Amino acid sequence: MRMTVSQPVVSRTVKQLEEAVGAELIDRSTGEARPTEAGSVLLDHARAAVAKFDHALSSARSLSRPLLLGYTWSMLDSRILSTVETWESAHPLHPIVTRRCDDRLAGLGDGSTDVALVRERPTGLPGRPDDAYRSLTLLSEDRYVALPRDHPLSERTVLRLDDLATEVFVDNTMSGTVPSGLWPPGGGPQRRLPVETFEDWTFAIAAGRGIGLTPASTAALRPHPSLAFVALAEVPPVDLHLAWRAGSDHPALAAFTSHMKRAFTPSASSP
Repeated sequence: MRMTVSQPVVSRTVKQLEEAVGAELIDRSTGEARPTEAGSVLLDHARAAVAKFDHALSSARSLSRPLLLGYTWSMLDSRILSTVETWESAHPLHPIVTRRCDDRLAGLGDGSTDVALVRERPTGLPGRPDDAYRSLTLLSEDRYVALPRDHPLSERTVLRLDDLATEVFVDNTMSGTVPSGLWPPGGGPQRRLPVETFEDWTFAIAAGRGIGLTPASTAALRPHPSLAFVALAEVPPVDLHLAWRAGSDHPALAAFTSHMKRAFTPSASSP
């Protein structure tokens, strides 16, 4: 093993140890430096002490592990942010690190997040049981129609699905919030424009290529000056769930989910 200290320093340190022990630790009678019996005993105990110290460091680091919070789009509104702030004030060893993921599980599927804000309750993945995840509902939001600001329907105060039948529907296939059953039988949009990211969704609508459906939180954020948002009536709301993997070993997960549930009571509900 290559030493990172000079030989005089090593010799001086060994001499100090020998004085503290009261016995020689290195056999200097041969050309090779070998530990004496006392030196071997001290070396074994020193190795055990270093291993225990490494374990102590590892345990301490695990206690200060950040919590990785995944989300897709239009989810980090003021309600979520204020709840995260109160969590971090009370739990400084477990700060929240947010990660945007353009998939419906917001990083839970590949393990890149510890907990996630999702629009649909996770129901498992191929090869994994349906109970691979746990979740709780935080809140529900009204749906809005996103349109180009110069669209004729943008002046309306309320729209219904029937009003959109002839429109091109911009469909976020990766992290959208529109279930197939939202449209009445035979009443869905005649044309669809599939996109994969929130930015592409926003750009397509702003450029006049179609319209989209989105939760109220997106309308509140006003993601683009060329977009208008009109309330959509007679449709079910959009739920926001907090989800995590069953069996997760994160030390702060149980406390965080309880914190979120308390913050959103009475709208929060257990699975």
